[in-house]
Amino acid sequence: MRSTKRSARIVLGSARAVVVATVFAIAPALVAQRAVTPDAATTGATIGALDLIDDVATRTAIRTLIAEAAANGLPTAPLVTKVREGVAKRAAPDRIRTATSLLAQRLAVAVAALATSRGDEELAAGADALQVGVRQGTLSDMRRIWPTKSLTVPLGVLVEMITSGVPHASASKRVRDLLLKGASTAQLASLGANVRADIAAGLAPDAAMELRSKGVLSLIHSEAVLTLSSPASPGTPIRPGPPPVKR
Repeated sequence: MRSTKRSARIVLGSARAVVVATVFAIAPALVAQRAVTPDAATTGATIGALDLIDDVATRTAIRTLIAEAAANGLPTAPLVTKVREGVAKRAAPDRIRTATSLLAQRLAVAVAALATSRGDEELAAGADALQVGVRQGTLSDMRRIWPTKSLTVPLGVLVEMITSGVPHASASKRVRDLLLKGASTAQLASLGANVRADIAAGLAPDAAMELRSKGVLSLIHSEAVLTLSSPASPGTPIRPGPPPVKR
């Protein structure tokens, strides 16, 4: 029995390694147009963050990791921020290195899922979504719905809902439905704030999400009806109807 469990763990670990390796293999091709040389400000921030780590081996490993991420067109600012967070929390050097490496992996997956990305903030939001358990397929689906608009706010709201206690499947479905119905970023941001307030007031997370998402959908419907029923503008010429039929 122990041998079977040990074999299963080995197979699962190997599968995960293959997935990560595959993502890193295709990421450069997906982001070739994004690949840039880090500017002086980014390089300076990286050096400053690494100087806060006492362990030389860890500094070297993270410096290499960030350089490789930049070469592959991944945003490096989130990685530098992760290092600074680890130092601020007085985390062990190995934990900082592991956390930074995992973030780089999530950013690579986000690049594949959100191609073509609208910017570094969107990729960082995608990485955050992956961290809380959102599937890569969900990110790709959201990109298909909003191919030319930034998903930074929708992804941020999705992450916020999940961390607030809304089940993954429910949160993902409701955010997706709102995107399909044409919700604006302002409406999505307002939904997130209202759900937080409802949860703080004692409403169950899933019930709060359902209530507020239905409210946004109702508002979208009302706005559509109002637009269709609004009279023509004063400058719009009125075409005469057909002449009356003489009997």
